[in-house]
Amino acid sequence: MHLKNIYFVNLWLVFCLLFTTACNDDDNIYFTQDEIIGDINSGKQIALENNTLVVYTNNIGTSVNVQGAKGKIHATSSDENIVLVTSSNEGKATVLVEALNIGNAQITVTDAGGNSATFTVEAKDGEELWEKRIYTLRGKRQCLIKGVTPSDSAQIAAEAIGKVPEAKWVIKKRSYPFAESLQRMYVYDEENQLLVQGILEIEKSASNQPSYSIYSDKHELLMNYTMPISGYFVKDLTDEYQNIYPEVTEVLVYLPFAPIL
Repeated sequence: MHLKNIYFVNLWLVFCLLFTTACNDDDNIYFTQDEIIGDINSGKQIALENNTLVVYTNNIGTSVNVQGAKGKIHATSSDENIVLVTSSNEGKATVLVEALNIGNAQITVTDAGGNSATFTVEAKDGEELWEKRIYTLRGKRQCLIKGVTPSDSAQIAAEAIGKVPEAKWVIKKRSYPFAESLQRMYVYDEENQLLVQGILEIEKSASNQPSYSIYSDKHELLMNYTMPISGYFVKDLTDEYQNIYPEVTEVLVYLPFAPIL
Protein backbone atom coordinates (compact mmCIF):
# COMPACT_ATOMS: atom_id res chain seq x y z
CA MET A 1 0.00 0.00 0.00
CA HIS A 2 2.84 2.30 0.85
CA LEU A 3 4.46 1.74 -2.51
CA LYS A 4 1.16 2.39 -4.27
CA ASN A 5 0.78 5.72 -2.49
CA ILE A 6 4.28 6.68 -3.52
CA TYR A 7 3.43 5.78 -7.12
CA PHE A 8 0.36 8.04 -7.12
CA VAL A 9 2.31 10.84 -5.46
CA ASN A 10 4.96 10.63 -8.17
CA LEU A 11 2.30 10.73 -10.88
CA TRP A 12 0.78 13.78 -9.27
CA LEU A 13 4.14 15.55 -9.11
CA VAL A 14 4.79 14.80 -12.77
CA PHE A 15 1.34 16.11 -13.69
CA CYS A 16 1.89 19.31 -11.70
CA LEU A 17 5.30 19.80 -13.27
CA LEU A 18 3.92 19.42 -16.77
CA PHE A 19 0.99 21.71 -15.99
CA THR A 20 3.28 24.35 -14.52
CA THR A 21 5.64 24.13 -17.48
CA ALA A 22 2.73 24.51 -19.89
CA CYS A 23 1.48 27.54 -18.00
CA ASN A 24 4.95 29.06 -18.01
CA ASP A 25 5.23 28.52 -21.77
CA ASP A 26 1.99 30.45 -22.27
CA ASP A 27 3.20 33.20 -19.95
CA ASN A 28 6.50 33.72 -21.76
CA ILE A 29 6.86 36.82 -23.92
CA TYR A 30 7.20 36.04 -27.61
CA PHE A 31 6.84 37.99 -30.87
CA THR A 32 4.58 37.65 -33.93
CA GLN A 33 3.45 39.58 -36.98
CA ASP A 34 -0.13 40.00 -38.20
CA GLU A 35 0.53 38.42 -41.59
CA ILE A 36 1.71 35.17 -39.97
CA ILE A 37 -1.15 32.66 -39.52
CA GLY A 38 -1.57 31.04 -36.11
CA ASP A 39 -1.25 27.37 -35.31
CA ILE A 40 -4.42 25.55 -36.41
CA ASN A 41 -4.51 23.19 -33.41
CA SER A 42 -3.80 25.61 -30.56
CA GLY A 43 -4.94 28.90 -32.12
CA LYS A 44 -1.70 30.39 -30.86
CA GLN A 45 0.10 32.76 -33.22
CA ILE A 46 3.36 31.46 -34.61
CA ALA A 47 6.44 33.26 -33.31
CA LEU A 48 8.97 35.01 -35.54
CA GLU A 49 11.00 32.45 -37.45
CA ASN A 50 14.33 31.94 -35.68
CA ASN A 51 13.23 34.81 -33.42
CA THR A 52 14.53 37.16 -36.12
CA LEU A 53 12.92 40.04 -37.99
CA VAL A 54 14.26 41.23 -41.37
CA VAL A 55 13.73 44.93 -42.14
CA TYR A 56 15.01 47.31 -44.82
CA THR A 57 16.45 50.80 -44.78
CA ASN A 58 14.56 53.66 -46.45
CA ASN A 59 11.33 51.85 -45.71
CA ILE A 60 8.34 52.35 -43.45
CA GLY A 61 8.56 50.85 -39.97
CA THR A 62 7.63 47.22 -39.35
CA SER A 63 5.17 46.37 -36.57
CA VAL A 64 5.72 43.40 -34.27
CA ASN A 65 3.11 42.04 -31.84
CA VAL A 66 4.25 41.34 -28.27
CA GLN A 67 2.49 38.22 -26.97
CA GLY A 68 2.31 37.08 -23.34
CA ALA A 69 3.29 40.42 -21.79
CA LYS A 70 1.76 41.49 -18.48
CA GLY A 71 0.76 45.13 -18.37
CA LYS A 72 2.55 47.86 -20.29
CA ILE A 73 5.69 47.12 -22.25
CA HIS A 74 8.89 49.03 -22.91
CA ALA A 75 11.31 48.21 -25.74
CA THR A 76 14.95 49.15 -26.26
CA SER A 77 17.41 48.67 -29.14
CA SER A 78 20.98 47.52 -28.60
CA ASP A 79 22.14 49.87 -31.38
CA GLU A 80 20.02 52.90 -32.24
CA ASN A 81 22.39 53.80 -35.08
CA ILE A 82 21.11 50.70 -36.87
CA VAL A 83 17.57 50.15 -35.57
CA LEU A 84 15.09 52.39 -33.78
CA VAL A 85 12.24 50.85 -31.81
CA THR A 86 9.04 52.44 -30.46
CA SER A 87 6.69 50.82 -27.94
CA SER A 88 2.91 51.04 -28.15
CA ASN A 89 0.44 49.98 -25.44
CA GLU A 90 -2.74 51.15 -27.15
CA GLY A 91 -5.00 48.16 -27.73
CA LYS A 92 -2.55 45.28 -28.14
CA ALA A 93 1.10 45.61 -27.18
CA THR A 94 3.30 46.23 -30.23
CA VAL A 95 6.72 47.58 -31.12
CA LEU A 96 7.53 49.49 -34.30
CA VAL A 97 10.96 48.72 -35.75
CA GLU A 98 12.69 51.11 -38.18
CA ALA A 99 16.01 50.40 -39.92
CA LEU A 100 18.42 53.33 -40.21
CA ASN A 101 21.53 51.53 -41.43
CA ILE A 102 22.63 48.06 -42.51
CA GLY A 103 23.52 45.72 -39.64
CA ASN A 104 22.09 43.73 -36.73
CA ALA A 105 20.57 44.80 -33.42
CA GLN A 106 18.83 43.17 -30.49
CA ILE A 107 15.40 44.41 -29.39
CA THR A 108 14.60 43.79 -25.72
CA VAL A 109 11.00 44.07 -24.52
CA THR A 110 10.19 44.27 -20.80
CA ASP A 111 6.69 44.17 -19.32
CA ALA A 112 5.28 45.71 -16.12
CA GLY A 113 6.06 42.54 -14.19
CA GLY A 114 9.75 42.69 -15.01
CA ASN A 115 9.61 39.84 -17.53
CA SER A 116 11.65 40.39 -20.66
CA ALA A 117 12.42 38.78 -24.00
CA THR A 118 14.69 39.64 -26.90
CA PHE A 119 14.54 39.22 -30.67
CA THR A 120 17.08 39.92 -33.37
CA VAL A 121 16.63 42.49 -36.13
CA GLU A 122 18.56 42.09 -39.37
CA ALA A 123 18.59 45.41 -41.22
CA LYS A 124 19.25 45.13 -44.97
CA ASP A 125 19.74 47.66 -47.75
CA GLY A 126 16.35 48.95 -48.97
CA GLU A 127 17.71 49.01 -52.52
CA GLU A 128 17.32 45.21 -52.56
CA LEU A 129 13.55 45.71 -52.75
CA TRP A 130 13.76 47.54 -56.09
CA GLU A 131 14.32 46.18 -59.58
CA LYS A 132 16.65 48.56 -61.40
CA ARG A 133 17.05 49.44 -65.10
CA ILE A 134 19.55 52.00 -66.36
CA TYR A 135 19.49 53.79 -69.74
CA THR A 136 21.66 56.41 -71.39
CA LEU A 137 20.39 59.16 -73.70
CA ARG A 138 23.41 59.46 -75.94
CA GLY A 139 24.07 59.34 -79.65
CA LYS A 140 23.03 61.22 -82.78
CA ARG A 141 19.80 63.14 -82.28
CA GLN A 142 17.22 64.21 -84.80
CA CYS A 143 14.67 66.99 -84.76
CA LEU A 144 11.33 67.02 -86.59
CA ILE A 145 9.89 70.49 -87.22
CA LYS A 146 6.70 71.45 -89.07
CA GLY A 147 5.05 74.73 -90.08
CA VAL A 148 8.03 77.04 -90.56
CA THR A 149 10.45 77.98 -93.36
CA PRO A 150 13.56 75.84 -93.98
CA SER A 151 15.83 78.55 -92.53
CA ASP A 152 13.75 78.88 -89.36
CA SER A 153 13.55 75.11 -89.16
CA ALA A 154 17.35 74.78 -89.26
CA GLN A 155 17.72 77.42 -86.54
CA ILE A 156 15.14 75.79 -84.29
CA ALA A 157 16.69 72.34 -84.79
CA ALA A 158 20.19 73.52 -83.89
CA GLU A 159 18.88 75.03 -80.66
CA ALA A 160 16.30 72.40 -79.71
CA ILE A 161 18.72 69.47 -79.94
CA GLY A 162 20.95 71.14 -77.36
CA LYS A 163 18.10 71.88 -74.97
CA VAL A 164 17.88 68.28 -73.81
CA PRO A 165 21.17 67.34 -72.11
CA GLU A 166 22.74 63.94 -72.47
CA ALA A 167 21.70 62.01 -69.42
CA LYS A 168 21.46 58.72 -67.58
CA TRP A 169 18.06 57.41 -66.58
CA VAL A 170 17.64 55.05 -63.65
CA ILE A 171 14.21 53.43 -63.42
CA LYS A 172 13.39 51.57 -60.20
CA LYS A 173 10.39 49.33 -59.74
CA ARG A 174 9.06 47.79 -56.57
CA SER A 175 6.17 45.36 -56.19
CA TYR A 176 3.89 45.31 -53.17
CA PRO A 177 1.61 42.46 -52.02
CA PHE A 178 -2.05 43.15 -52.81
CA ALA A 179 -1.19 46.55 -54.36
CA GLU A 180 0.03 48.06 -57.60
CA SER A 181 3.76 48.23 -58.19
CA LEU A 182 5.55 51.56 -57.86
CA GLN A 183 8.09 52.96 -60.30
CA ARG A 184 10.46 55.84 -59.70
CA MET A 185 12.80 57.54 -62.14
CA TYR A 186 16.07 59.39 -61.53
CA VAL A 187 17.72 61.53 -64.22
CA TYR A 188 21.46 62.28 -63.94
CA ASP A 189 23.66 64.54 -66.08
CA GLU A 190 27.08 63.62 -67.50
CA GLU A 191 28.74 64.53 -64.18
CA ASN A 192 26.34 62.13 -62.43
CA GLN A 193 24.53 65.00 -60.72
CA LEU A 194 20.86 64.32 -60.03
CA LEU A 195 18.66 66.54 -62.22
CA VAL A 196 15.16 65.19 -61.66
CA GLN A 197 13.59 62.46 -59.57
CA GLY A 198 10.01 61.41 -59.05
CA ILE A 199 7.25 58.88 -59.59
CA LEU A 200 7.22 57.35 -63.06
CA GLU A 201 3.93 56.67 -64.80
CA ILE A 202 3.83 54.94 -68.18
CA GLU A 203 0.64 55.36 -70.19
CA LYS A 204 -0.41 54.84 -73.79
CA SER A 205 -1.90 57.65 -75.83
CA ALA A 206 -4.77 57.42 -78.30
CA SER A 207 -2.21 56.62 -81.00
CA ASN A 208 -0.88 53.77 -78.83
CA GLN A 209 2.41 55.58 -78.14
CA PRO A 210 3.87 54.97 -74.67
CA SER A 211 4.19 58.16 -72.64
CA TYR A 212 6.76 58.37 -69.83
CA SER A 213 5.84 61.02 -67.25
CA ILE A 214 7.71 61.91 -64.07
CA TYR A 215 5.67 63.41 -61.25
CA SER A 216 6.74 64.88 -57.94
CA ASP A 217 5.42 63.33 -54.73
CA LYS A 218 2.72 66.05 -54.89
CA HIS A 219 1.85 64.81 -58.40
CA GLU A 220 3.23 67.84 -60.22
CA LEU A 221 4.44 66.99 -63.75
CA LEU A 222 8.23 67.34 -63.91
CA MET A 223 9.13 65.71 -67.25
CA ASN A 224 7.36 63.97 -70.10
CA TYR A 225 8.63 61.88 -73.02
CA THR A 226 6.96 59.66 -75.59
CA MET A 227 8.39 56.60 -77.33
CA PRO A 228 6.81 56.38 -80.80
CA ILE A 229 9.50 54.08 -82.23
CA SER A 230 11.79 51.54 -80.66
CA GLY A 231 15.12 52.90 -79.48
CA TYR A 232 14.05 56.58 -79.26
CA PHE A 233 12.46 58.77 -76.65
CA VAL A 234 10.86 61.95 -77.96
CA LYS A 235 10.75 65.31 -76.22
CA ASP A 236 7.97 67.63 -77.44
CA LEU A 237 9.13 71.28 -77.42
CA THR A 238 6.32 72.66 -79.60
CA ASP A 239 4.73 74.86 -76.93
CA GLU A 240 8.08 76.39 -76.05
CA TYR A 241 8.80 77.49 -79.63
CA GLN A 242 5.30 78.65 -80.53
CA ASN A 243 5.90 81.79 -78.46
CA ILE A 244 8.72 82.79 -80.83
CA TYR A 245 7.43 81.13 -84.01
CA PRO A 246 3.59 81.27 -83.91
CA GLU A 247 3.36 79.37 -87.19
CA VAL A 248 5.28 76.30 -85.95
CA THR A 249 3.05 73.26 -85.45
CA GLU A 250 5.54 70.66 -84.23
CA VAL A 251 9.00 70.56 -82.67
CA LEU A 252 10.04 67.05 -81.67
CA VAL A 253 13.53 66.04 -80.55
CA TYR A 254 14.31 62.33 -81.06
CA LEU A 255 16.71 61.04 -78.41
CA PRO A 256 18.38 57.66 -78.97
CA PHE A 257 18.68 55.57 -75.80
CA ALA A 258 20.35 52.33 -74.88
CA PRO A 259 20.23 50.15 -71.77
CA ILE A 260 23.31 49.80 -69.57
CA LEU A 261 23.87 46.16 -68.67
